[in-house]
Amino acid sequence: MRKYFFLSACIILLASCSVKTNEEKARELIEPEVKANLIKPESYEFAQIQLDSCFSDSQHNPEAIMFALKVAKLFNEYKDYSEDAERAESSMTIYAPSYGYQSAHSAQQHKKYKVEMEKAQRKAAAAKDQIIQLYKDNKQLILGFENGKHDFTGWAVTLGYRAETAGGLKTMGGALFYLNKDMTEITHRFTEEDMKDIQSAGIDDLKYEFEDELKEIFGDE
Repeated sequence: MRKYFFLSACIILLASCSVKTNEEKARELIEPEVKANLIKPESYEFAQIQLDSCFSDSQHNPEAIMFALKVAKLFNEYKDYSEDAERAESSMTIYAPSYGYQSAHSAQQHKKYKVEMEKAQRKAAAAKDQIIQLYKDNKQLILGFENGKHDFTGWAVTLGYRAETAGGLKTMGGALFYLNKDMTEITHRFTEEDMKDIQSAGIDDLKYEFEDELKEIFGDE
């Protein structure tokens, strides 16, 4: 009888040892993908991992991140083109007629900067139109964060690591991955640069800049 209990205990212990944690499952799935995109895959060193559950009504899901990334890139373009237009307009002022007189050189420069200003303004307007269209196309997605069902959709995994650059300098890196419910598939991947783009865009500035247009889309919702 004692042998039986001893054998049963061993089987239970071995079974428990073979069960992988969620962190282990995530690492096994993600690390090959990370290494494949490194300049020196052999220099990879694991640093840290963080897992979060994702739900359909949370902004911490891949669809929300994809939307935010598209908007952020367009808003950064909008700001760059707007700044280009302002600089060109400022240069136009320098070469504007003075007391009704304008030299041939000044007239040429004034025309040049006017063309640059108008070109930048058109590009800024095009970027703005695309942003507003994105909000229109994703209205239900955005409203769903507050009104949608609280369904479990998968996992968000933030992986931190160290790896060597082309110059041999070992630096920290990171990436955000989304996995399906049973952790057998990577559904989305966002690089460190993607996350920096979102952070640098200033979504609050966007909401202020396009306040009237967004109110037309969402009203008081």
